[in-house]
Amino acid sequence: MAKTSPPVFFVSYARLDTEYPDYREKLEKFVADLSAKVAVTLVTPLEGVSFMDSNVQAGELWSDSIGDALTQCRVGLALYSPGYFTREWCGKEFQVLLDRSRPAPGGTGIVPVRWAKKFPDPPECAARHQHNSGAFPPEYASMGMYQLVALRSVYQKQYEFALEELADRIVIEARAQRLAPLANVDFDNVRSAWDASTAADPQSHTRGNISKTCFVYASRSGWDWAPYQGPTAQIGALAQKITGDLGLRYEEIPYNASLSQKLKEANENDVPIVLFGDPTSLALDAYAQPMKGYDSQYLLNCAALVAWEPNVKDTVDTDQRWIYIKTKVCKQKANDPPPFHEWRSIFSQEDLDQKTRALIEQIRSRLMKQLVSDPNAGAKKMEAPEITKDAASRGIDTSSISNLGG
Repeated sequence: MAKTSPPVFFVSYARLDTEYPDYREKLEKFVADLSAKVAVTLVTPLEGVSFMDSNVQAGELWSDSIGDALTQCRVGLALYSPGYFTREWCGKEFQVLLDRSRPAPGGTGIVPVRWAKKFPDPPECAARHQHNSGAFPPEYASMGMYQLVALRSVYQKQYEFALEELADRIVIEARAQRLAPLANVDFDNVRSAWDASTAADPQSHTRGNISKTCFVYASRSGWDWAPYQGPTAQIGALAQKITGDLGLRYEEIPYNASLSQKLKEANENDVPIVLFGDPTSLALDAYAQPMKGYDSQYLLNCAALVAWEPNVKDTVDTDQRWIYIKTKVCKQKANDPPPFHEWRSIFSQEDLDQKTRALIEQIRSRLMKQLVSDPNAGAKKMEAPEITKDAASRGIDTSSISNLGG
């Protein structure tokens, strides 16, 4: 079967942003309206102007149609949102676009969209692509494109204005042909642009203060460990969704021999950490070694949660894995639990989700109090300029701090 013509633009977005039908309806409306404007300007048939996949979820393989569209499209349209910068698949798509890009004065072949009104600072590789400018209506910056779509009956002129600006940018990039076609690409081995950005900075786990949360997966399956069923069954997917919902940056800290040192460095720089423990993995002495190192540290920036199977709820106290954890792995913290530790209280996806969110907010609140009261923390405060606003919303007095920007 002959391949269809490459699309003018490929839509790269976080699938979590369309988990609910109403959200997906708004995205499809936006893409359809934008495609129509691009088709009219380029004098080309509407069919095939844009490509937006609908079925790829975390862990699935790219289909041939997605691969062809991503490697042959003339423009990449990236929808910036809190979830976008936490999703591995979004990072992979963005990396392919970066690999194809032939930057020149005026553009790169990648057109970002401020889809959400608020999201964490993008990784450097995405931040250098301008997602806002004075050419857009003010409502685009203050509300984000999703809200303009949702409220287009009220903001019809602003919605059309923003669509026109985005369509013009797509047309300019398409005509300039700044994305070089790729004959093929090994998607399994494409590294997420977000991971590459982190790897380029070995001390990234020390940066960001309360504007991010780092996660540790103490499981043989790592990011892919799925303690329960659900749309975000994988522990990494759950962590990324939670940080996206909270408007925080996400980062993973490897579970290896360097864990203790990285946790210590993160603590010194007021970065919240969540450690997820798989009881079956922690009951293996060779695999439990990094957690034993954590047990010897006293770090109030860390939360630890162990997720148990629902059927052991009534017998967890006599479960051999728990006995091993409390006697061999975390003797100090399991027998005299410090704050932010949930050893035997999580037996469902709902428990895990709710308690993870609560612990992150508790740690952030404690760190904020420390940051706004420490006269020597000026340099740290510069990394999180939202501290005063967030602290005030939690009832933390910041009146004694004259300038959080140093």
